[in-house]
Amino acid sequence: MIDISEGIKLYNNCDFFSAHDFFEDIWMDAEKSEKEFFQGLVQISVGCYHLICGNLKGAVSQLTKGKTKLRKYTPEFYKIDLSSLDNKLSNLLNKINCNKNFYNEIPTIEFIK
Repeated sequence: MIDISEGIKLYNNCDFFSAHDFFEDIWMDAEKSEKEFFQGLVQISVGCYHLICGNLKGAVSQLTKGKTKLRKYTPEFYKIDLSSLDNKLSNLLNKINCNKNFYNEIPTIEFIK
């Protein structure tokens, strides 16, 4: 199993651009069975980057694509609580779509204990 803790740390510290780069490097060389998982992490990282830059259309597009890919690996994969992340992403997307304050809704990625 690949150590992805650095990418999770980057993401959780809101360094979404660096997290995207980290996960993209892994995605390119990942085994077929894991490719969509890493692509999903790339997409939610990019989505959050778009969000903080004010590109709501790009954010919604990437977050939705990433959420769909990660859902295939629920409830957990790589010791990440993907069910919780899925719920958090749904809440974030709902707030964006309802034009509500969403910055406090950017989800963290949590490992299962």
